[in-house]
Parts: sequence; C-alpha cells; structure tokens
Amino acid sequence: MQNAAVDAGVAAVVGAAIGGALAGLTAIGTGWFALRVARLQVTSQETQSERQRRFESVRERREPRASVYADFLTSSQDIVHLIIVGREDVPETLFTQLSALHKLHAKVAIWGPETVANTAAEVVAATALVMGRLKLEQPSITEQVRMSELVELPLNSFTRAARAALEDDGTNEPAVSPPGR
Repeated sequence: MQNAAVDAGVAAVVGAAIGGALAGLTAIGTGWFALRVARLQVTSQETQSERQRRFESVRERREPRASVYADFLTSSQDIVHLIIVGREDVPETLFTQLSALHKLHAKVAIWGPETVANTAAEVVAATALVMGRLKLEQPSITEQVRMSELVELPLNSFTRAARAALEDDGTNEPAVSPPGR
C-alpha cells in the first residue's frame, strides 16, 4: 500500500511539473505573438505617419504652385493671342512678354516638379523661336496662326504636366500595405 501513496505523490509532482511547463510554453508563445503584433503595429504606424507627412507637404505646396502655374499659363496665352493678332508693335510687345515669361519660368522651375519645369522651358523656347520669325518675316494671318500653334503645343503639354502635379496627393503606394511588409 505504501507504493500506491508514493506513486500518487510522484504522479502529482510530475503532473504539476508538466502543467507548469505547458503553462510556461503557453506564456512564451503568447509573449512572442504579442511582440510580433506590436512590431507590426509600429511598422504600420510609421508607414502611416510617413504618408501623412508626405501628403501634408504636397498640400502645402499645392496653392503656391497653382498660382505660379496659372501666371505662367496666362502669360503664355497672352503671347499666343499677340502672335495671332499680328500688329506692327507685336515684336516689341512679344519681347516684353518673353522677358516676363522667362521670369515666370524661373518660378515654375523653383516650385517644380521637373516635368512641369521642362514643359515650361519648351514653351519659352517655342516663344523665342516664334518671336525671332516674326521679327524677320512679315507673315500672313494663316502663317501667324501656324506660328501660334508652335507655342500652343508645348503649352498644352505644360497644362497637362501642371494638372498632374497639382493632382498628385503624394502617395505612390496603395492605401493598405500588402501582407509581409
């Protein structure tokens, strides 16, 4: 009978040890899982914070850019109108307008982005080319319209590039990160 009591005591000790070990393993597993979830949350918050900073930066630049782009566009359209009108004083007026357009191009180049600045440079180059031709030639109204198209084509490219820059929300990533990131 004594063996039965010892066996029961040993069984209780072994059972308690196994239960304790299983509880310890469960705690380790839970701790590891909690750590992994915490790391994922930190990564997600950092990503969201970066997106928010980028969005705010783009938003803060949008209004000044829009103003500079609008001024450049208005000045360019005035030049196109002068080319089509074709009065005697057009070359002198165009020279004044071209000088103003150069200054506006500098502002566009500063506010960027590069695609908009490059298309603005194309408008300035086309305007200078047309101005040189108007100074040397006495074009007919049909030729003046064709010359105005030399400015209008890059001006249309500028408008598309400016619109794209203003519509950019600063996020090139999907709203939800794919698994594993």
